[in-house]
Amino acid sequence: MKRIEQQTISVLTPKLAAQMKQFVERISAINSGYPILTDWHPVIPEGWGQHPRVPFARSRVYAGEATTFAYSHHQTICKFRDRYVVSWSNGLLHEDYPGQEVHYAWSEDGLNWSEPRVLVHTPVESRLVRNNAGLLSWRDKLYCYVCVANDFGRETVPPGMSSLKDQAMHLDVYETEDLEHWTHHPGVDDSIYLFEGPRPTREGRLICAGFALTDPTEGLVLVWDEDVSPASKPRVLRVPRSPYIKPEQGTWYQADDGTIYLFWRDGTWSGTLGLSISEDGGETWSAPVRTDMQNSFSRAYAGRFTDGRYYIVGNNYNVLLDRRHLLVALSDDGRTFDRMYTLVEGPTTRRINGRHKEDGYHYPNCLADEGKLLVTYSVNKEDIEVGLVSVNDLV
Repeated sequence: MKRIEQQTISVLTPKLAAQMKQFVERISAINSGYPILTDWHPVIPEGWGQHPRVPFARSRVYAGEATTFAYSHHQTICKFRDRYVVSWSNGLLHEDYPGQEVHYAWSEDGLNWSEPRVLVHTPVESRLVRNNAGLLSWRDKLYCYVCVANDFGRETVPPGMSSLKDQAMHLDVYETEDLEHWTHHPGVDDSIYLFEGPRPTREGRLICAGFALTDPTEGLVLVWDEDVSPASKPRVLRVPRSPYIKPEQGTWYQADDGTIYLFWRDGTWSGTLGLSISEDGGETWSAPVRTDMQNSFSRAYAGRFTDGRYYIVGNNYNVLLDRRHLLVALSDDGRTFDRMYTLVEGPTTRRINGRHKEDGYHYPNCLADEGKLLVTYSVNKEDIEVGLVSVNDLV
């Protein structure tokens, strides 16, 4: 990685940076009313402003329904024994309103899914909001992490992405051995807001990252040390504050030399991802810095393929809240990304209106397994899908 200016890290090759700039120009022209680009500019070279499409087999896990749950989001995926499992948040109509609960389904092939089941029910009269925060398959058990909040009060707060001021929230864990019976471990943490479950480091720790409710400018990393149950209370590590980045939803991978690269959604709306680094297995972290990896102010997911290459799946462009293009950026060394592919894109419109239900493909969560990448995402924050792409198509 090359430092290109104070507190900014370049993670893109110049060629990919130029391609991403053209991509933003292209979709901005289309969004401004020019679906035929030559009406906007007379000379459009073939492939200009586009990232190549790859075969992406889409399957639907759940379709939102006006009579039951019309809001579907915060989806996560993992492999538990011989099944793929997806869990997600289901709300009655609007985003993060009382009565929102966590559902799940499973599949043997990643294409055909079971009927959804309720992991934890949330009566509207409880005035609680439950968010699916992640899945972990670990030592023959499956764990689901659930954030439990009081009423967000969105009927009265000013406009914005969320209303967490003075919010009380705690993290519960649900544990199962058979996908039928779940053991509830309440309140393992009361400090963090997150949407990605823990993953193992090379050192044997389990870690995940989010931000502090008491101070949204402070990133947090939860750590379960080796031989500590993932359903027990984790250690909480505080990431040094940055004057440039407001770290929110964290996602990470670990390089062959042990360095962990933790990417953040940036709450300053910079249009890029932030980055913290740990060189001691996740015990200490650098303050977040800004990168040149574009992001439309959405959650991204960083990981590694089974062949050792690195990826970031997300809305990897800087048009605020435009999430109608889901892309995957690739890196051979984990330090520099040099190519990008389109997984799914195009106009898509919700069937049922609800507050903060933007159109598009939202909040990817990924699983690399046996030569393929499985990506779960919400469509219009209404339907839950899983897409499969062969790693061999991502050259």
